[in-house]
Amino acid sequence: MHRDKGNGTALGRRLHKLTLYLIMLQPLLLLLYALRARWLELGEFALAGMLLLLYHRVLVYLLYRQAKRSNDGYLVYPVVGAAIVLALLTLWGAVG
Repeated sequence: MHRDKGNGTALGRRLHKLTLYLIMLQPLLLLLYALRARWLELGEFALAGMLLLLYHRVLVYLLYRQAKRSNDGYLVYPVVGAAIVLALLTLWGAVG
């Protein structure tokens, strides 16, 4: 028996668009974090870092859900690159 994929396809397209928008927003968030990381207090620095980690975790979850269904493997590269940049910025802000 075949399922009707009309609703699932529309939901999949919306999820894909949301993921693309989140990927496009991530460099802006990292840039703002990089510009302000040295001047943040310890609590603010920790909170901003944790929020960025949570944002990245949601993005990885969305990519993982989509990678099972489609050929969107090319979306993984900017997310992995952003994770490396986030790690370097966090180290830079913690040392500085």
